[in-house]
Amino acid sequence: MQGNAVTSTESAIAQLINRRYGDGVVYVPRERSKQVLQTAIAEGYVSSEGFVTRKGRALLARTASVPNSVGE
Repeated sequence: MQGNAVTSTESAIAQLINRRYGDGVVYVPRERSKQVLQTAIAEGYVSSEGFVTRKGRALLARTASVPNSVGE
Protein backbone atom coordinates (compact mmCIF):
# COMPACT_ATOMS: atom_id res chain seq x y z
CA MET A 1 0.00 0.00 0.00
CA GLN A 2 2.45 2.57 -1.14
CA GLY A 3 1.43 6.18 -0.63
CA ASN A 4 -0.73 5.36 2.40
CA ALA A 5 2.17 5.31 4.86
CA VAL A 6 1.53 7.63 7.77
CA THR A 7 4.41 9.25 9.63
CA SER A 8 4.39 9.59 13.39
CA THR A 9 3.87 13.35 12.98
CA GLU A 10 0.89 12.77 10.69
CA SER A 11 -0.51 10.25 13.14
CA ALA A 12 -0.26 12.78 15.98
CA ILE A 13 -1.91 15.43 13.79
CA ALA A 14 -4.67 13.00 12.81
CA GLN A 15 -5.34 12.25 16.47
CA LEU A 16 -5.55 15.97 17.17
CA ILE A 17 -7.82 16.92 14.27
CA ASN A 18 -10.04 13.94 14.92
CA ARG A 19 -11.05 15.90 18.05
CA ARG A 20 -13.04 18.69 16.51
CA TYR A 21 -16.38 20.32 16.94
CA GLY A 22 -19.21 19.72 14.47
CA ASP A 23 -18.36 22.94 12.66
CA GLY A 24 -14.80 21.72 12.04
CA VAL A 25 -12.97 23.73 14.71
CA VAL A 26 -10.11 21.78 16.29
CA TYR A 27 -9.67 21.91 20.03
CA VAL A 28 -6.61 20.92 22.03
CA PRO A 29 -7.29 18.86 25.15
CA ARG A 30 -5.43 20.06 28.26
CA GLU A 31 -3.11 17.07 28.26
CA ARG A 32 -2.09 17.68 24.64
CA SER A 33 0.81 19.89 23.66
CA LYS A 34 0.01 22.92 21.53
CA GLN A 35 3.11 22.00 19.48
CA VAL A 36 1.08 19.44 17.52
CA LEU A 37 -1.50 22.11 16.68
CA GLN A 38 1.25 24.52 15.60
CA THR A 39 2.74 21.81 13.37
CA ALA A 40 -0.69 21.00 11.92
CA ILE A 41 -1.20 24.67 11.06
CA ALA A 42 2.31 25.04 9.61
CA GLU A 43 1.83 21.96 7.41
CA GLY A 44 -1.63 23.02 6.23
CA TYR A 45 -3.77 20.41 7.98
CA VAL A 46 -5.49 23.10 10.07
CA SER A 47 -6.15 26.71 9.07
CA SER A 48 -4.79 29.59 11.13
CA GLU A 49 -8.37 30.08 12.38
CA GLY A 50 -8.40 26.52 13.78
CA PHE A 51 -10.53 24.78 11.14
CA VAL A 52 -9.66 21.43 9.58
CA THR A 53 -8.60 22.02 5.98
CA ARG A 54 -9.12 19.88 2.89
CA LYS A 55 -5.62 18.48 3.45
CA GLY A 56 -6.57 17.65 7.05
CA ARG A 57 -9.73 15.84 5.95
CA ALA A 58 -7.67 13.89 3.40
CA LEU A 59 -5.26 12.88 6.17
CA LEU A 60 -8.16 11.64 8.29
CA ALA A 61 -9.48 9.61 5.37
CA ARG A 62 -6.03 8.19 4.70
CA THR A 63 -5.38 7.27 8.33
CA ALA A 64 -8.79 5.62 8.58
CA SER A 65 -7.71 3.26 5.81
CA VAL A 66 -4.40 2.35 7.52
CA PRO A 67 -4.85 -0.11 10.41
CA ASN A 68 -3.65 1.08 13.85
CA SER A 69 -2.51 4.46 12.60
CA VAL A 70 -4.70 6.64 14.79
CA GLY A 71 -5.63 4.29 17.63
CA GLU A 72 -5.90 5.70 21.11
